Amino acid sequence: MSTVINGTQRTFTATGTMSAYILAKLDTDGSVSTATKVASGETRVGFTTREVLSAGDSTGIALLNGGGTAYGTSVGTITNAGTALYGASGGKLGTTASGGVVGFSLTSASADDVIEVLLHESA
Repeated sequence: MSTVINGTQRTFTATGTMSAYILAKLDTDGSVSTATKVASGETRVGFTTREVLSAGDSTGIALLNGGGTAYGTSVGTITNAGTALYGASGGKLGTTASGGVVGFSLTSASADDVIEVLLHESA
């Protein structure tokens, strides 16, 4: 296994299967898993950059504090670019305020679309 830490991405071990382009949370053992909802007090680290097929596999995470943009998956309709995005169920992004802002959409989207997100981690 190789580890990459370059300021905007980091390699983590996943605790189970994970889809690509979903919000990941940090687990107590230092691995990552799918974020459920931001309001539940999860430590969000960023977005998966590829699909994880089994527990113990490594995955790249586009770090929330790395700046720039990353790809995420919308949970529902996003009507405008520039819309504030929050963590939603299944590690997806939605427009309903829940915890801090994760980023801002750069396009409109329908449910389950992969979209580019301007990262903006807030408490």
